[in-house]
Amino acid sequence: MKQTKKYLSERKFYPVFFMVILTVIFVGVLAVFYHLTQARVQTYKAHQFQKMVLLTLDLPVDQIEQNYNTYITEESQSGFDYYFAKRNDEIIGYCFKIEGSGLWGMINALIALNQDFSELIGFRIIDQNETPGLGARITEEWFQKQFQDKKIRHDGELIKFTMVPEDDIPENNQVQQVTGATSSTRAVVDMLNKNLVKIIQEFKPE
Repeated sequence: MKQTKKYLSERKFYPVFFMVILTVIFVGVLAVFYHLTQARVQTYKAHQFQKMVLLTLDLPVDQIEQNYNTYITEESQSGFDYYFAKRNDEIIGYCFKIEGSGLWGMINALIALNQDFSELIGFRIIDQNETPGLGARITEEWFQKQFQDKKIRHDGELIKFTMVPEDDIPENNQVQQVTGATSSTRAVVDMLNKNLVKIIQEFKPE
C-alpha cells in the first residue's frame, strides 16, 4: 500500500516544535523590551528614591531632582548609607537606610533624625513583602506617621518604641499595631529599635 506523505504540521513532534519556536520569539521580544526600557526604569527608581528621602526629611517634593541636589548630600559609613540635609549651610537632619526581617522577607525603610539625634522626624517604608491587606498595611500613611516627631533619647538613653492594639490610644513612643498583623508590626518596631541603637552608637553626636 502506498504511504501517504505527511506534512510537517501533521507530524507528532510539530506541537513541541511550534511551542519552542513561539517561546524563543517571545523571550527574544521580552529581552529587547527589557534592554530598551532598563535605563528608563532605573531612572524612575532613582527618582522615586530621591522623593522618599525628601519626604522622610520633610522637605519639598515639587521639583524632586532640583530639591534633592539642593538639600541632600550622600554619605556612607560603617555599613550605613545615609543622607544629610542642609539649608543655608546648616544641617537640618539625617536620613538613614535601614532594614529588618519581616514575616515573609526583608523590610527596607528610611528614617530621618534631627541634628542631635534626639528625635525621629520621619519614617518611610520603601520595600516589603508582607501579606497584602494585612501586614502590608505597614505602608499605610497612618501607621508610618506614628513614628514622626518622636523623642528617641532622654538623658543619653534610647527611648524604645513599643506596641499597643490598634483600638488603643498610644502614649509617648507607643505605636498602634496593625490589626491581624502583629508579627509585621513587631518586625517594624524591632527594626527601628535595633537600627537606632546601632546608628546612635556609631555616630555618637554631641
